[in-house]
Amino acid sequence: MLFIPACFFVFAYPPLRLANWHFGAGALGAGAGVLIWLAAVAALWHAFRAPNMLVRYVAVHWMGVSFILFALTAAYEGLRLIASPDDRAAAVWIAGIAAALVVVALAAAQHLSVRRLALPTEKVTRRHRVVQISDVHIGSRRGGYLARIVRRINQLRPDFTVITGDLVDSSAVGRAQLAALRDLRSRALFTLGNHERYAEPDAILKMLRELGVEPLRQQCVRAGELQVAGIDDADAREQVADNLPETLRGAQPGRYTILLYHRPLGWEAAAARGVDLMLCGHTHNGQIFPFNFLVKRQFRRINGLYSDGGAHLYVSPGTGTWGPLMRLGSRNEITCIDILPQRGSGMSRGDGTP
Repeated sequence: MLFIPACFFVFAYPPLRLANWHFGAGALGAGAGVLIWLAAVAALWHAFRAPNMLVRYVAVHWMGVSFILFALTAAYEGLRLIASPDDRAAAVWIAGIAAALVVVALAAAQHLSVRRLALPTEKVTRRHRVVQISDVHIGSRRGGYLARIVRRINQLRPDFTVITGDLVDSSAVGRAQLAALRDLRSRALFTLGNHERYAEPDAILKMLRELGVEPLRQQCVRAGELQVAGIDDADAREQVADNLPETLRGAQPGRYTILLYHRPLGWEAAAARGVDLMLCGHTHNGQIFPFNFLVKRQFRRINGLYSDGGAHLYVSPGTGTWGPLMRLGSRNEITCIDILPQRGSGMSRGDGTP
């Protein structure tokens, strides 16, 4: 299991090295390293298995800070292989840079961006505006953050809103923390993410239905001139291909089709079945740099718009944050997608506000 050794390198390795570089060899001994390591494992184990939100917030933010320290410390280790820098001064610089990056990351995690896309097609006669949110992670985030998202969505005036999974990431989340969904002025469609599966999916789906959100579970519904399908998240990489026949059984051929699936997998199979636009999330675009390089090893497409002929895939970097309320090299995004008649001005990409 990689979790336990990874905790040593992320949590214990940076303070051990920094202390020894600044104060001299042996400043923090192996015993101190083991204590830090065991404390980190225990804190994370408790944070993700118990509903105590205070313990969870402390543990995950310790994890975020430690990851930034680990990245800087590891980079300096590489420098030491090719040069002979001043370790004492470097330890101070690393600690200072890490502190500055933590402040930047905490601030970035509070900002909401809007990205606009315009996709032309011959299958519609008027503009249809779709707003996508993904990976809000209520549990890691609080209900007030969801209320901010809902207000921003309402300002965009979509025809409908889609939520591509991981809206909730803890069984401790109750209806009060999701109550802002009632204020959505557009139809809301939802598909399960992995974190809903890890929590209590039946209870979560019941709450969402009571709040006016429509889960799509291997089914397809009409939305104006469009049709929207949704498939439950699963660990199997062939989940989309295996479930498309059932999901699209009632779909109307020739109608513009949007597929909601949490992970950016299965686009080729979806395009082959006539899906015009697939909307995904899950990757967070790495959330905290340089974690994006590790995510890229799992998912070839981790952020933004991908096109092949007339088919499109959009991978959201996420609207919230998992674990620490930190973003570094990524952003919280609400995606505003206009499906336009072909006679429009063509496809464009960019950021903006209404």
